[in-house]
Amino acid sequence: MQALARFAVRRRWLVVAGWILFIVALQALLGGLGGSDYRDDFKLPHTETQTVAQLLSNAGLDSQNGASGTVVLHALSGGIADYAGQVQPALQKLCTGGFGLATATSPYGPISCGAAAQGGGDPAAAAAQVSKDKTIAVVDLNWAEQQPTIAQITGVHDALKPLNSDQLQVEFTGNAFQVLSEPSGGVPPEVIGFLAALIILFLVFRTVGATVLPLVSAIAAMGSGLALIGLLSHLMSVATFANQLALLMILGVGVDYALFIVTRHRRNLMRGMGVEDSIVVALNTSGRAVLFAGITVCIALLGLWALGVSFLYGVSLGTAIGVGLTMLASLTLLPALLSFLGLKVLPRRQRREVRAGTFDLSEHRDFWYRWSHLVERRKLAVGAAALALLAVLAVPFFSIRLGSSDQGNDPQASTTRKGYDLIAQGFGPGYNSGLQLVISGPQATDQQYLGQVSERLRGVADVAPASVRAFPVGKSIALVTFKSSTSPQDAKTTDLVKNLRSTVLPPLYAGTDNHIYVYGVTAIFVDFAKVLSAKMPVFFIAVIGLSFLLLLVAFRSVVIPLTAAVMNLLAAGASFGVIVAIFQWGWLSEALGIGGGGPIEAFIPVMFFAILFGLSMDYQVFLVSRMHEEWLHTRDNRRSITVGQGETGGIITAAAIIMIAVFGGFILGDARVIKLFGIGLASAVFLDAFVVRTVLVPSLMHLLGNANWYFPRWLDRITPQVSIEPPDSADQGPAGPDGNRELAGV
Repeated sequence: MQALARFAVRRRWLVVAGWILFIVALQALLGGLGGSDYRDDFKLPHTETQTVAQLLSNAGLDSQNGASGTVVLHALSGGIADYAGQVQPALQKLCTGGFGLATATSPYGPISCGAAAQGGGDPAAAAAQVSKDKTIAVVDLNWAEQQPTIAQITGVHDALKPLNSDQLQVEFTGNAFQVLSEPSGGVPPEVIGFLAALIILFLVFRTVGATVLPLVSAIAAMGSGLALIGLLSHLMSVATFANQLALLMILGVGVDYALFIVTRHRRNLMRGMGVEDSIVVALNTSGRAVLFAGITVCIALLGLWALGVSFLYGVSLGTAIGVGLTMLASLTLLPALLSFLGLKVLPRRQRREVRAGTFDLSEHRDFWYRWSHLVERRKLAVGAAALALLAVLAVPFFSIRLGSSDQGNDPQASTTRKGYDLIAQGFGPGYNSGLQLVISGPQATDQQYLGQVSERLRGVADVAPASVRAFPVGKSIALVTFKSSTSPQDAKTTDLVKNLRSTVLPPLYAGTDNHIYVYGVTAIFVDFAKVLSAKMPVFFIAVIGLSFLLLLVAFRSVVIPLTAAVMNLLAAGASFGVIVAIFQWGWLSEALGIGGGGPIEAFIPVMFFAILFGLSMDYQVFLVSRMHEEWLHTRDNRRSITVGQGETGGIITAAAIIMIAVFGGFILGDARVIKLFGIGLASAVFLDAFVVRTVLVPSLMHLLGNANWYFPRWLDRITPQVSIEPPDSADQGPAGPDGNRELAGV
């Protein structure tokens, strides 16, 4: 680490130029490819969803397996029939527009772009697409591909949007059109987070140079990281929200990592070190902790690949790339920029003191010094209070319901929400559910058998009887489309899918060569939740086990990694509880612009847990590394915990406030998933920094005493020697008045 630091300082122009060229080259390459190509991919191996998808593909019915969207027409003047002359020709043109459409089915008749439209020209089917008052109609669009490009989807939107007028309202909803979430028109959430970080950094550092550097480091990581993720989207499927999530993480951890290094550098300067030596020591101490923490975050994110769900591959890899580049910028670009600033990283008064040789070697008696002694004296009381708070906040977590929220939770100004509300108004909330049975076998085209299946389906609770419609689509495949009487995100709709699969349908094909599958968007997300729920415990154990081993090796202790794992679980449970209370129970949902309670997206727990564990490790490493260093120097547990907390408490909470501000800015975003990550991570960081690390961990470590540092000799012999602190850290500071060396660390 010292060699890297000295290279960055002595070749600072080369380092800065290298970063600029790197960013420009990546951005140019991405521009040459026409920008990013984000798309959502829900391939779920070994599920009914994947079985049906393969069945339809093998039968040459890929169009039945393609993405779907709905155009909603609302006659503001007259009836919907009056607009056939405008709508139908516009739909016909979609087939030659290069948008990848297979079929378009409107109340004015079906349109085929090379694939058979569902139901042909059935008058009853056409009538079912118009509301009872004849003012609202739906046009069902089906793409040939399961994952059409964003350009194809927005192309359809742009082609049909001119139909919107004072007489006819045109909105776009359905799964495919989810990418059309319209911006609120205000300041982008990332800008809010950036400005908040700028203000807080200035209050912490009180000088422009030190304030700007962490943000410059984060901007460099953003410029390169987001470009790399955009390039990645051309090589593999990367979810549409991955860009915003990566941006959120880069801003948060980028400012955090730089803050720790800059703070250490400033402290070194105030204790008499030269600029170059100060930067080298800062990277050799705090930089090691940044490297350790950053690698841990990346490993936790990449661990999501073990779940075997392709939807998470691009998101996890893209976010890990962003975090990795953030770490690299903090360890190379930041020290180069610090060397340019010299003493200007300090406020004027402190610069004068350093030049005059009046170095600050005293132990600061600030708030965190006093707080650490309070925790020491009242360890049982404050520890119990912190534990009780986390336990209460975790209560909602035990009622978590995984699934997929529908577009009734989209921002009210978005076209997807307007279209959803119009459908619910004209046809009922269940019309948005989009369910179907897929019948495979020799009797699939037998009208008597189809009638038997349809009649049984009409009698099932929560099925809208009038919506059931059966028709063959191949030699041995037929579809039975139907709507639920409840909204897609309603628990009753999920129960309906499970009831059909387990109880209602099996008797209809038992003992025959036929099979009946439940398909559609709602069924897909039921399978998605089932797959992730089954693998979630294994993933949690793997992430916890990894963090345990890393801390075990780093701190040469069995108890510290064990308590860290328990503390992280408590913090995760409490933050999950906050998410459930807001996004599922609906507490404060309207005030936050969420639109009401709904299920928690199935991938959120694993993704959130990976990120949260990585961030928790950051603060654990910065806190305990200073305690561990003091323990190695004094072998006094009480002093080690108190001094470690006193010296790191201020910087940990300052870093947490910045990260909370960055994450909190994303509450202003439009996408529900991004709001969820913003609120969830902001609350998790708050609880982790202000409850777990500043109260619960030190109070518990005081209670455990010297047992904190227990490490069996046999285990010491077989574990590799890896330390966050350099071996000579105790000799890297100038001597103080008492003859002791200033201890390195955060």
